[in-house]
Amino acid sequence: MKFIEIGANLTDPIFRGIYRGRRVHEDDFSHMLQRTVKAGVEKIIVTAGCVKECNEALELTKNHDNFFSTVGCHPTRCSEFEEDPGGPDKYYQKLVDIVTSESAKDKVVAIGECGLDYDRFKFCPKEIQLKYFERQFQLSELTGLPMFLHNRNTGTDFIDILFVNFSKNTLKKK
Repeated sequence: MKFIEIGANLTDPIFRGIYRGRRVHEDDFSHMLQRTVKAGVEKIIVTAGCVKECNEALELTKNHDNFFSTVGCHPTRCSEFEEDPGGPDKYYQKLVDIVTSESAKDKVVAIGECGLDYDRFKFCPKEIQLKYFERQFQLSELTGLPMFLHNRNTGTDFIDILFVNFSKNTLKKK
């Protein structure tokens, strides 16, 4: 049997032996990859949740032909739009620059992981998540890439946003 891993958080330091800022074991990244191949995993989509991770994920794809990545901002990280020294528009432009870069060609396969997560407001308030989930539809429309979505305990908000953007032609098939 063959598999594709569609949500690998391989930019997380735990894959390098670091847990909560402290080294617990040696870097075993290459051993982990060997195990995935033995298990039948043929392709891996490295999920990015912020600008920093987008760059790291794209860098990983350079060294592995079977790696692909996403570009976007996870709902629990959407505060980074407003925390960016250049402001939200500058943060958005950084995402645009990454996804439209030459190195992203044939390697970035989706916008995301984006969406809403109402179980973890301690990381990002609802209002900010709503605002920047909407913004990432523009990124999908700009690039023509599908969205890799995240939805956790959001009632109808998530679906409502999908319908609004569908009606704006963002999600309609071309």
